[in-house]
Amino acid sequence: MIKCVIIEDEPQAVLLIKNMIKQLFPNICVIANFDKISTSVDFIKSEKPHFIFLDVQLNGEIGIDIANYFSKNDFIFDIIFTTSHSIYAIEAFNLSAIDYLLKPLNEARFIEAVNRVIKKQQISHEQLEVLHNSSHQQKIDKIVLSMNEKKIIVKVSDIIFLKADNVYTEFYLTNNTKYIVSKPLKEYELLLSQNIFYKPHRSYIINTNAIKSYQKSSAEIEMNNDIRVNLSRDKKKEFEDIYLK
Repeated sequence: MIKCVIIEDEPQAVLLIKNMIKQLFPNICVIANFDKISTSVDFIKSEKPHFIFLDVQLNGEIGIDIANYFSKNDFIFDIIFTTSHSIYAIEAFNLSAIDYLLKPLNEARFIEAVNRVIKKQQISHEQLEVLHNSSHQQKIDKIVLSMNEKKIIVKVSDIIFLKADNVYTEFYLTNNTKYIVSKPLKEYELLLSQNIFYKPHRSYIINTNAIKSYQKSSAEIEMNNDIRVNLSRDKKKEFEDIYLK
């Protein structure tokens, strides 16, 4: 039996997760729920659940700070972060053994997240190190890209832009390196919702610090690697108001 714990301070959210687990994953048992990380630590260390649901914004606590309560030897569970406000989820996303869900919970997305997380047995040392580092920062400075068995840690500042390619995402970096990750672009939209990143088109997320020029007549943004990114019609005024004034 797969065991999970819920750390969530909204009773309705707790009930919803329990009901969805019961209906959709009969092989998973919710062994406990808590409204704070601090009160859950001893139980998690003792009972060793396979994964937990963890709200990003708790009553007086931040979900990402869970890294401060566990040593690497104790951190043998996976996490599905949940949040009502995407802006608060920046630090939590894209560690490959960690997923996230936006409230209100979508059933298809819930199934996808749980299926992904329960396949894993433990968070890698590289991922945990990134999580520990991120918990002390307002914004993340690196992310983990997973390509089959290979994991690459990339500095956020080295990202020029991301491009959607069906269910894949292409990462273009400052050293002319290109990585292709088997996750859709939407998986990274919340992660990179920092001030320096902007989504000018449904197929792109760009680092605004890496903009080389802007062609207003054709609505094209030229990046530092000389590749041009399209600016969608509905984003044209917003982009110009924010970045060209």
